[in-house]
Amino acid sequence: MGSPTYAKDLAEAVLTILPQIGERHAAVYHFTNDGVCSWAGFAAAIMQEAGLPCTVKPITTAEYPTPAVRPACSILSKEKICREFGITLKPWEESLRDCLRRLA
Repeated sequence: MGSPTYAKDLAEAVLTILPQIGERHAAVYHFTNDGVCSWAGFAAAIMQEAGLPCTVKPITTAEYPTPAVRPACSILSKEKICREFGITLKPWEESLRDCLRRLA
């Protein structure tokens, strides 16, 4: 489980943050779009939004081995970036629609 991140939304967040940083000390801020889904849910949403007749068959992590060990749940807290910089998160589904419209 995780939260998809649209690069355009991340870039907009960075452009919002940069003028506000000033003399602040370095810190870690997490950013993703709002909401949570599985990889299978994300793939199914892409196919549906793109209007492609495709059935996504979910599999377990064990059925999709990768050299990198990935956490089962990689949901990041974005409270700090929203609170400190006034960032408003867009739902990942909305950003997916925007992304696919730009590709069409």
